Amino acid sequence: MIRDGVPRFLSNAYRLRTISFPLESVIRTQSFVESSISMFPFLRLLDLSYCNIVLVPKKLGNLRHLRYLDLGGSGKIKELPNSICKLQSLQTLILAGCEELQELPRDIRYLISLRCLALTTNQRCLPHNGIEHLDSLRSLSICSCINLEYLIEDIGNLKALRELAIKNCPNLVSLPSSIKWLSSLEELYLGDCEKLNLDWGMGMEEEDIHQDLNGTRPHLRVLALSELPQLVMLPQWLLRCSANTLQWLTIVECQNLLALPNSLQNLKSLRSFLILDCPKVSSLPQDMHGLTTLEYIEIWGCPTLSERCEQGSGEDWPQIAHVPNITLDGHLIIK
Repeated sequence: MIRDGVPRFLSNAYRLRTISFPLESVIRTQSFVESSISMFPFLRLLDLSYCNIVLVPKKLGNLRHLRYLDLGGSGKIKELPNSICKLQSLQTLILAGCEELQELPRDIRYLISLRCLALTTNQRCLPHNGIEHLDSLRSLSICSCINLEYLIEDIGNLKALRELAIKNCPNLVSLPSSIKWLSSLEELYLGDCEKLNLDWGMGMEEEDIHQDLNGTRPHLRVLALSELPQLVMLPQWLLRCSANTLQWLTIVECQNLLALPNSLQNLKSLRSFLILDCPKVSSLPQDMHGLTTLEYIEIWGCPTLSERCEQGSGEDWPQIAHVPNITLDGHLIIK
């Protein structure tokens, strides 16, 4: 534990740029955090993850050169000073695991350089006039938000967003329809959200499908879905707009998924397909043998599907016989 402010050997390191502790066992106290912020105005990176503090000092806003701030796992922090929004150079803000955080700073939209945001919050809804104005944001992670029911409807304004991860949000009901306008989105991870219905409010009209060709919808490279009890069918709106770009598709522990849609055969760039512990899925889509780009397929915990994909004898074996690497229930098939 660092008990009484900054160690003496750092007292003359006025231009110190990085404070980071790779070991969680090093506990940083309130006095250490306050002293560090006051003594080192040129900091670029400040790692206060798993910090033993309750209050984040208002003087944090004076670190105008700061680019990376990690408060992750600091479970006692209930609020952040609005002065944090003065950090015009900040590119990464980690708030994941801040389970007592009641709300985001009201002026978070002024973090104009922010590229990566990972957050945990107690809020039921994310506030408007905030995150959706972070024009530089490329990666957004929302995790362990126990009370969260809805995301901001204007999330589609994040035109630079490339990666979106939403995990362990048990009360999240749906995704906002504007997520269909995230034209730069390449990676989508959704997991452990027991109430999440991916098709609610996500209908695609015929004229909307034509807009996909103009690049106004997501063109995903990676789609990972896990522990989604409400998932009965894969969402067509995601598969349609990613037909020519999706390379990695992973479906894990979706116990109520009934079948894989025939539209799966339209994923002309698919290289890797994993379906694990989805026991109700019983067959592969027709014409899946047409996916000539597919390099790896793994099936595990899907008893009927595995039986149909048995080498040589399974009804679905002709659909995947062309794939170079196949793993069934942990066994690599050597052809």
